[in-house]
Amino acid sequence: MQAIGDTTMTVFAAFVRRGREDSCDHGAAARIGAFLQDEGLATVTISDDLIPLAGPWHRNQARMLRESAVAFANYVSEHPVDTAYALLPEYLGGRRAFGGIHGYIVDTDNRVAYVFLQSSHWRIFQDVNSKTVDDCAEILIRVLRKDLVPY
Repeated sequence: MQAIGDTTMTVFAAFVRRGREDSCDHGAAARIGAFLQDEGLATVTISDDLIPLAGPWHRNQARMLRESAVAFANYVSEHPVDTAYALLPEYLGGRRAFGGIHGYIVDTDNRVAYVFLQSSHWRIFQDVNSKTVDDCAEILIRVLRKDLVPY
């Protein structure tokens, strides 16, 4: 578990990758932000900024995770936030369901402080039938509930 203490966090809209139909989901930011606030993990700011992760789609999900984490850290470096951390969800979608979910948290020094990857190999992902962006937000919240604790 990662203890984050009494902190502040900017939550960005989820970047939803679907090949040529990439989009952003503001509802995910609101839902994830409410979770962080309600659990006492952070005082949350919701950003209206859209973070387009322009990296190519790879067969290797871990490679996409690394590239997107660096891209997000670079974005925060160029567009500083007024909070201690910034969070960006990324959902990897297919035609019928989502095949992967990533989450990135960057600190005030623009370092990647936390990342996670979920796919069909992980129990939390298996427990939620990830057909919608709301399902993806639920998976992300379950991972954060497991991994982050206040101190």
